[in-house]
Amino acid sequence: MTTRSTRSTRSTQSTPSRSEHPVGRRRRRSLLLLIPFAFLVGVLFVSCGDDEASPATSAPETTEPATTAAPTTVTPTTVTPTTVAPTTVAPTTVAPTTVAPTTVAPTTTTPSGLEQPAIWPAADVVFTTPEDAARSFVEDLIGVPAVLGEFMAGDSRSGEIEVFSPGEGGPGSSVVRSLLLLRQLGPDDGWFVLAAVRPEVSIDEPASGSTVPAAPLTVRGAARGYEATILVSAFPAGTTDRIGDTVIASGGALETPEPYEAVVDLTDVPAGTVVTLLVRGDTGLETDPGEFSAIPVVIAG
Repeated sequence: MTTRSTRSTRSTQSTPSRSEHPVGRRRRRSLLLLIPFAFLVGVLFVSCGDDEASPATSAPETTEPATTAAPTTVTPTTVTPTTVAPTTVAPTTVAPTTVAPTTVAPTTTTPSGLEQPAIWPAADVVFTTPEDAARSFVEDLIGVPAVLGEFMAGDSRSGEIEVFSPGEGGPGSSVVRSLLLLRQLGPDDGWFVLAAVRPEVSIDEPASGSTVPAAPLTVRGAARGYEATILVSAFPAGTTDRIGDTVIASGGALETPEPYEAVVDLTDVPAGTVVTLLVRGDTGLETDPGEFSAIPVVIAG
């Protein structure tokens, strides 16, 4: 009897231990489930810690663009001056100037205020009729009484007038001494003597209206005069101020004109001056102009 009770007590003691075994397994399963959860919590904690720490490390990275951006914006300041550089200063080569040669033409071709060179009167003197201009030329420049023919019109602004000897042998004894060429010039349309021509006293060199240097000038042509005497003179146009002395040359003594040559000194004449060259065949008479020709030349600048 005692033996059975002992077995029963063992059986009753061992029974409860078997009934507790499933609970222990549940606890172990719970613990096993808690381990991954704890691991996830740890990971999340670490990641949160990294997120908080990252701003501290990223701050210096944001400062670097600020330092690099500043130099890049400075570079354009060197580019713009190079394009503006003195490429626009080049037009200084046009002054021309260039333009400098344009000042030579007016002074060496025509006197101030006139369209072409004239030998009488001065550019600022105005004669309202061709007869007045012709009379003044003969009496003031040549220095003899003027015996003039009628005005022969060429066009509405020009014409010719013959100059005669005084006719000391009585009526009909006057002979032609020269032919004056006249034209209206200048802003006031005054009358000017452009030249005087006579085949028996020609001026072949220089040409009428030509430009000559301020130097001794050789005058050549063919002429005749009393005892073959030819008188060559030079005057600033429109004045009676003779340039140097009258040069005496030798030509023909009879009816046929012969070559002559004379040198007049124009060394001291200012550039741009219009000079009257007057060549006369001498007559030996004070009141007779003799046969004559006259042309203008211009002193080179």
